[in-house]
Amino acid sequence: MNRRRVLCVAILLLAVLILDPACTAISAVAARASETTSGGGFVVLKTFSAAVTVVGALDGTLPVLIVATQDGAMYGMSGASTVFQKLPTRAGLMKVTSITVLAADRWLVGTDGDGLWLSKGAGTSFERVTTLNCSRVASVLQDSRDPNRLFLASPCSGLHYSNDRGATWKSDYAGITSLALTDVIRMDGDCIAVSSQDAGVYVSADNGTSYAKTACPIKGVSSLAWSGPTRTLFAAGDTAVAMTTDEGSHWTVLPSPGSVASLVSLPSGTLLAGIADRGVLRWDGAAKAWRDVAQGAGITSVSTMYSTGVSLLIGGSTGTVVRADLSVPIAAVSPSTLDLESIPANQARSTTFSVTNLGAGTLDWHMENVPGYIQVMPQSGTGNVTATVRIEGDSLGKGPHQSLLKIVTSGGSQTLALRFSVADAAPVRMTLIVGNVAATVGQEVFTLDAAVFIDKASGRTMVPMRFIGEAFGAIVTWDAPTRRVFVETQATVNHKPLRMIMTVGSKKATANGKMVTLDATPVIVSGRTFVPLRVISETLGADVSWNALTRAVGISYMP
Repeated sequence: MNRRRVLCVAILLLAVLILDPACTAISAVAARASETTSGGGFVVLKTFSAAVTVVGALDGTLPVLIVATQDGAMYGMSGASTVFQKLPTRAGLMKVTSITVLAADRWLVGTDGDGLWLSKGAGTSFERVTTLNCSRVASVLQDSRDPNRLFLASPCSGLHYSNDRGATWKSDYAGITSLALTDVIRMDGDCIAVSSQDAGVYVSADNGTSYAKTACPIKGVSSLAWSGPTRTLFAAGDTAVAMTTDEGSHWTVLPSPGSVASLVSLPSGTLLAGIADRGVLRWDGAAKAWRDVAQGAGITSVSTMYSTGVSLLIGGSTGTVVRADLSVPIAAVSPSTLDLESIPANQARSTTFSVTNLGAGTLDWHMENVPGYIQVMPQSGTGNVTATVRIEGDSLGKGPHQSLLKIVTSGGSQTLALRFSVADAAPVRMTLIVGNVAATVGQEVFTLDAAVFIDKASGRTMVPMRFIGEAFGAIVTWDAPTRRVFVETQATVNHKPLRMIMTVGSKKATANGKMVTLDATPVIVSGRTFVPLRVISETLGADVSWNALTRAVGISYMP
């Protein structure tokens, strides 16, 4: 009886699907939507059979997403649909270089060799724009101040502009001497920037009437990006990126991120670079370094990027298209792999990773299942943060080790791969510089409460006792009532146990009960006890060196 009921229900459901095509269509859309994957706030929309070369989009009540691929095909997705439809273009003949979506049913498509095309009816038809005497189009920009105004950069005929949404085009401007233009972008106020293949960047301060050549150090510029929040113009060409904050008068060359395919500035002001062999990178201005982005999105080679201000779209050379919603938090954790290399058994190593919100709203994050041998500070937080990962070499056995650290955020979850190996014990090496609060221990950099100094009365170099002692494994304690400092170490293969007592303001001290006289009096500076450098060498058994040219103190200690 139960089997008969199940069979009847199945027959009824099949009949509904056959009789109601809408149900079948909804089922197909749901099946395709379920195939998308997500990684850290990034959603893979589709993977095409050819590399993605251009992406164009429009947000709003009738959103539109257009994709062009290397084989000359174009695909569109609009409204609530999650399915790309192939468009009736001259497939295989058109090399699409730009897509500008003016409205849901009106697009401009630039090509390299076939000029500019206007699509009406949401991609149902394409007609060539005959009022533009130009066969090669590099980029088309719809002016953010006036949606009826368009700018077009051509690699063979220079700059063109239209005041009627592309119906007619003009070229009456002054100052641009190059005809090989690649990109155009609106900056603040009346400023417009144009890039070229052979003359760097031109900037107009009068809303496009005239332009002046800037001192951009990159001559062959392929793409531009403008960060409104930081008022910074970025230019990229080949493997070089430069930026200016004064409309092109002065430029700063950034470290090379690799072969740059595209630049995009997000509403937050963050600059993203699409790299042919590294995926998406974020410029960290504070650290002056490029950071990984979207390592969970599955794109390792970027061919194009586009931002509507609400959405970020990324096209890959493998045909993948990825979208991120910029109206909500998006977590960018970088780097994706932490490699501490070799850690001596008697030492520690540390490194850092950053958690950055690329989208809007508040980003909350925390780490889960952190192994006991890994110290992470902090392990949770709100907003952008730089966290430190530290491992003590004596916490694990010798040999290679690896672990995955999970970071759960309100903008997507990501993982960090941690790799290192534990090696034999090695000398601990420290460098301090007179007059400088920075100090290094091994590969780690520390900031002292007060800088190393030379005592004027004795001419001796004074160093912080607690910082040095604890770095070398000693226990340093302070007894306030007697103003005494106690330094204690355990016996090791190379050293006998030590118990030393020094008194601030006195040259008299004891080492394992034996009275000794210091060559300078211990003093307190910024709440820290400073002792003469000779104490470190004679009591702890460390090797000390002095570089008079750099005024650097080198200390090497083998526990």
